[in-house]
Amino acid sequence: MDPFLIFFMQHWILTTAFIMVAILFLVNEWWHSAHGVPSVGPLELVGMLNHSSAVVVDIRAKASFIQGHILGAINLPEEDFGNDYAPLQKYKTKPVILVCAKGFSAPKMAKTLAKNGFTSLYYLTGGMEAWQTQNMPVAKK
Repeated sequence: MDPFLIFFMQHWILTTAFIMVAILFLVNEWWHSAHGVPSVGPLELVGMLNHSSAVVVDIRAKASFIQGHILGAINLPEEDFGNDYAPLQKYKTKPVILVCAKGFSAPKMAKTLAKNGFTSLYYLTGGMEAWQTQNMPVAKK
């Protein structure tokens, strides 16, 4: 018998776990690519802030924003997102980086902004959680 088949039969729990992780990884990659918005990591975001005059838009709730946010970020909570883009109109041609708590809702909001004429949109991979995990500076209001 094939040694791989023997291994899979003897370690079926390990094999099943590996297959599930692989499927979750592929679904996650597909979901992010389906939204068509590129992601940036915390270090890339710093570079964009320093060299591209990028604008950070934090879409978390006001209470979360006050507890800690990226320096210079504009707070436009997700629940208010569909109603008012006025604070962002002057940034339509600049790089706009959306930040949420964990990086899941920002791509969806970026797609909404793209439909409203914003040309250079990104989202922070892992959201504020990734930013704080890498010990990046956080401003508190």
